[in-house]
Amino acid sequence: MAFEHRKLILWTGPKHSGKTTTAARLVKAACDKGFKVAGLLAPAVHHDGALTGFDAVDLQTRQRTPLARCNGSDGATGRFDFLAEGLRLGNASLSPASTNSADLVVVDEFGPLEMNSQGWRRPVDLLLQSSEAIILLVVRQELAERVQHLYENIANVRLAAAEPESIDIVISILEEHRQQAK
Repeated sequence: MAFEHRKLILWTGPKHSGKTTTAARLVKAACDKGFKVAGLLAPAVHHDGALTGFDAVDLQTRQRTPLARCNGSDGATGRFDFLAEGLRLGNASLSPASTNSADLVVVDEFGPLEMNSQGWRRPVDLLLQSSEAIILLVVRQELAERVQHLYENIANVRLAAAEPESIDIVISILEEHRQQAK
């Protein structure tokens, strides 16, 4: 299966289905194969079995800080308030300085905020224009078509995060990309 010239990967699955967990496994597999990975993951934070928020984890520095916490209501950002320190870390991990030598840049997640030109949208747009890296966006299944339409001029592939072969497909894309760069 050839995926030459793919610049964008949509890592999809239903809400709370383990997309971040499988993205973390993908990051490890890519690093084990010698690929440089940058970007961020946003793992869920639970307390007493209940989802209470999300953290931001920089994939290069491994720095972790709170990104969003449950606010108990359902306002403009859903039931979560986004925290300045997490947004700063996320933006720094997606900056050109942090991603300039990466083979793969992971953005967890590209969701409703980004579809409204907020959140990680600006850094992602900049990466897609200027980076040589493969960009992997973690996307809720129900938003995948909209994200594909948004970036319809960029060669992309949509992969189900839960499918065991998806990690191998991304590794193959990275290997093809590396071969083309030589």
